[in-house]
Amino acid sequence: MTVSRRTAAMAASRMKSWFPTTTSPLIVSAPMAFVTNVQLASEVSRVGGLGFIQGGRDFSAGSPALKKLDEDLSTARQALKVGGGARDTLPIGVGFVAYPSSVSEFANTTTPILQSHRPAAVWLFAPSPSAPTTIADIIQSLSSVGGEWGLKVVVQVGNVAAARQAAEEGAHIIVAQGIDAGGHQWASGASIVSLVPEVADMLKTEFPDREIGLWAAGGIADGRGVAAALALGAEGAVLGTRFMVATESDTQDYKRQVILSTTDGGATTAKSQIHDHIQGNREWPDVYDGRAVIHPSYQDQQSGISFEENEKRFKAAKEAGEVSRMVTWSGTGVGLIKEALPAADIVQLLREQTLKVIGPLKQIRRIMRCTGFHPCHAAKA
Repeated sequence: MTVSRRTAAMAASRMKSWFPTTTSPLIVSAPMAFVTNVQLASEVSRVGGLGFIQGGRDFSAGSPALKKLDEDLSTARQALKVGGGARDTLPIGVGFVAYPSSVSEFANTTTPILQSHRPAAVWLFAPSPSAPTTIADIIQSLSSVGGEWGLKVVVQVGNVAAARQAAEEGAHIIVAQGIDAGGHQWASGASIVSLVPEVADMLKTEFPDREIGLWAAGGIADGRGVAAALALGAEGAVLGTRFMVATESDTQDYKRQVILSTTDGGATTAKSQIHDHIQGNREWPDVYDGRAVIHPSYQDQQSGISFEENEKRFKAAKEAGEVSRMVTWSGTGVGLIKEALPAADIVQLLREQTLKVIGPLKQIRRIMRCTGFHPCHAAKA
């Protein structure tokens, strides 16, 4: 077995060891506000993927978000028929946005809920650069209890420097999110084509004694994208936009139609902070923006319309029930999404497509090894 094949096999084995209910290639449904829910995440996990629910961003004591999280995790345990024993890990993950000031309360308000329900993974994203509570603080809180059930902490990053910091802070898995991704992300970054292998090289070189997993996110919408992510060095593929149109998702109907009807995502989606600002959301730190399907508010901004006038038009459209100015978060892979399917079917289809891509590549490899300086019998090695 060659070094590259041995490395790939070890990576697949590691994910299987960490998440025993999953199947290779590992398909992950991203935690998305107003989209993912217990049913979607549970269905993804039921067929060997790893589904995430959104845990919210209000960590204050007694917040509705934390109450819902507690209820959702109980529902997930019932849906997946997982017992309540001390060793019964719940095979779904929970995602949190870390920039709000209430994140300082995470250890006291949120960690106990997670300890009670034992999800397989916690996903952290978007810390505020100026916040006193860091990702390292959250990871320390989670690690103090998570060893009981093998909890893995996932940190989403958008560049190599952030990946290095996440590794230093104790992340078990790093999500390298490329700029093809839909929704919120680093304002400056690269596609997974260069980001994933550079992060992989950095982890191998600078953290040789650590087992740190690597997932790819951004622009992946079918099995070809999954296969590409694996070839780039990822151990799992994260999809968001594809699961927005899963039949179980909470995506609003008009947004489903936008996703299913939009093509040429590189030209019909755009990264900008206007997607948040036009909706009155200025909470996100400036290092982040988001990608969405281009809408009239974005076009008006580009043409020089003042923000005040633009906002007035947005509010008028919203009050009138006109949805054309509403924001639909989407990645550039949107043009590859042709139909709405149940979440379980999406996972199984992705897996089948991936294997169809990988199969011919293995044949090409065998042919190449039987040419030039490589004797044909080497293909049997």
